[in-house]
Amino acid sequence: MSEHAQQKPPINYDELFPGRFLKAGLFQGKDVTLEIVEVNVEALPQDDGTMRKRGIITFRETPLQLVLNSTNGQCLRALFGTHIPDWLGKRVTFRPEKDRFGREMVDAIRIAGSPDLSGPVDAMIRMPRKKDKKRTLVVTKRASTPDNQPPSDDRAGANPDDPDSYG
Repeated sequence: MSEHAQQKPPINYDELFPGRFLKAGLFQGKDVTLEIVEVNVEALPQDDGTMRKRGIITFRETPLQLVLNSTNGQCLRALFGTHIPDWLGKRVTFRPEKDRFGREMVDAIRIAGSPDLSGPVDAMIRMPRKKDKKRTLVVTKRASTPDNQPPSDDRAGANPDDPDSYG
């Protein structure tokens, strides 16, 4: 049997372009809870060929990382505060959602909440030239279930040459 026959066929388009970053399609419509183990800043290529510094989050359960966008950054700040070392060891539940990116509706990774919360937390998302939007982050499941497993690294990642693929 060939090596190709042993691999699972892709289910979502995002699986066709593996890389080092999480992408919304890899969640296959399910919430996933991951523990933060590291937060760094790294310069990443943009569509126009320039480099832009972005927050990168590393998790205990998967080798895949998350490129932090403004919405998720503001949610993490609301959940765990502005002191980044306080985020380490915290669990975050992510969910795939549709969101507007420019004129298009795209798949995005969004923060649903955390099992480490004692109650709901409101995060006011402020974006340039847009109306403020409130997100209510909730207490999520504490137990690990099949619905709560991280995407496997063989079906994952973003194209580092495509900033839109960073979720």
